Amino acid sequence: MSTAQENDVALQNDENPEWAKKSLRKKCECELCKSGKATSHNDDSHDQSLDQKITVAGVDLRFVGGTTKCARTMIRYFEKVFGHDQKNGSKGKRALGGKKVVEVGSGTGLVGSCLALLGAHVTLTDQSYVMEVLNFNLNKIGKSAAVAKKAFKVETKEHVWGTDTKELVPCDIVVGSDLIFALEGIRPLVKSITDMVRESRKEKADVEAYVAVIRRFEWETLYFELMDKNFDSEKVLEEGDICIYRYKWHGKGGGIINEKTTEDKTTEEGK
Repeated sequence: MSTAQENDVALQNDENPEWAKKSLRKKCECELCKSGKATSHNDDSHDQSLDQKITVAGVDLRFVGGTTKCARTMIRYFEKVFGHDQKNGSKGKRALGGKKVVEVGSGTGLVGSCLALLGAHVTLTDQSYVMEVLNFNLNKIGKSAAVAKKAFKVETKEHVWGTDTKELVPCDIVVGSDLIFALEGIRPLVKSITDMVRESRKEKADVEAYVAVIRRFEWETLYFELMDKNFDSEKVLEEGDICIYRYKWHGKGGGIINEKTTEDKTTEEGK
């Protein structure tokens, strides 16, 4: 095989990674599905394929690595709130132009990409091992956005929940979707969201957070208890087992999320 042929094969593999043809497990088997409390985890919108094509803000996109049901629900909500309906000429209730958004747990980048296509400057964050597929998708989306003559202002930064957030602030909005998978991850997650909102408020008066949650375990109540310490919450969307919450700061908890306490242990014992 010539060098040119080898390069063509390498390019094709970059465009279509072998693992992108696969899927994760076909059926959700979480605690609440087994108990019957969750009723929509496995409905027709359940898609675990690792190569998905989705239209976002009027642009046809491909997401290698797949997307979550929570993320797909969240972008439709954001399109209604912040988007522009070209068909009937109506605009969303609010505009994102000039807003700085930070996404925690970006995964393959669907939610952050949606907000960027809607006009925000978005910082997508996740752990180091996610960066390769995240940057792969954002590079492709940037090209699609350019063809569609859409602004697409994004950057990526590594962030482990619970660690320093100084490089991520100030911001106007913090977002995240489908973030709760392990009890030990709840407190660091809430700490990151709390720290970013608290620090951003020193320079910006109106900072908020949006988090999409799909309930899987009884012990997830700890997340809501910790968020309530410093935020007022509003359920802005409920669709099946997925809820989107908007959080506004009240700071009655002093803006501090401490290390693991008896609160966590009690929740763990009851799971």
